[in-house]
Amino acid sequence: MRLAALELVNFRGWSELRLSFPPSSVGLVGANATGKTSILEAIWYSATLSSHRASADSVLVHSGEEAAIIRASVEHEGRTDLLELEIVTQGRARTKLGGSPVGRRRDVLGTIRASLFAPERVAVVRRDPGERRRFVDELLVQLHPRYHGVIREYERALRQRNALLREAGGIAPAGLDAWDEAVASPGGELCAGRADAILTLAPAAAAAYRAVGGDRALHARYVPKVEEPTEPGSAAAWSLAIREGLRARRGDELARGTTLVGPHRDDVELMIGDLPARTHASQGEAWLAALALVLGVHSSLAERVGTQPVLLLDDAFSLLDPDRRERLGEALPSGAQIIAAASDPRELPSSQRWTLGRATVTGVQWDV
Repeated sequence: MRLAALELVNFRGWSELRLSFPPSSVGLVGANATGKTSILEAIWYSATLSSHRASADSVLVHSGEEAAIIRASVEHEGRTDLLELEIVTQGRARTKLGGSPVGRRRDVLGTIRASLFAPERVAVVRRDPGERRRFVDELLVQLHPRYHGVIREYERALRQRNALLREAGGIAPAGLDAWDEAVASPGGELCAGRADAILTLAPAAAAAYRAVGGDRALHARYVPKVEEPTEPGSAAAWSLAIREGLRARRGDELARGTTLVGPHRDDVELMIGDLPARTHASQGEAWLAALALVLGVHSSLAERVGTQPVLLLDDAFSLLDPDRRERLGEALPSGAQIIAAASDPRELPSSQRWTLGRATVTGVQWDV
């Protein structure tokens, strides 16, 4: 899989930008605030329909405009697909694939797959469980795009069940059993998918952590808030566990007015050696662990999907010492399209051959 070209209209700070990518690894270099990160963000949005920096799509639209457009030309298995995504501040955004409108936006997922490291990824290691859940869900959706709908279905049911509990005043409301099922069914699918995704992610991330210079072992483990079934790949078994958990916590839920059981409460335990990474990792270890998790995602996608995703690296090298910088360069996946952003070309590891794109506020100029 290769991103051949990218066009942005009114996206972030770019009023208009057109790029054709060379076949080699690409280093986008330039001063801060020249739009390098926004280019990577647009590619990531094309792959996931979400931003790694913003929770609301509206902030992606250039100030003073009502809509932005991302056009990505993707080469895969001898064909070229043109993906067009509109992002609007109000109303429904249009989506096209191959020039034809797409009814459901999520149907374009899988057109381009990507893995992304950015400084914000350190939050996966250091911050609350929600960051780790989102990270695993991103992998899950890229492995199996149908999970985009499963996650949305679960989130809708959870919001409605929570609203019912808040309004109940501590007394079991009529219809709560139906909402138990509405949560448990997609929740079981999501738990089964996460368990499977982490099963492939954990060894790949551990190998990457060793490769980039981690001194101790990195471990990743799914930690659900219900009893893990004996068949962790069975969505039905997970749904049953959620139903049983909801029944067991009903009194607590009525008292607190919120749902206490389900995949929205789960975590992914990250250990470096024998210690929790969230509380005990140094800044350098957390950075390396986040890099390793992203490389693990890349490896998992390549193995499961059968094609190399695009690897996006935003300011990945600046905090690494020269030795670890080169080790990371050597650990980057062979044969993958790599697009890296850096403020200085000297940050890019010499173990890779880079084509440099000099970024300014007016565009990107390729070195020849």
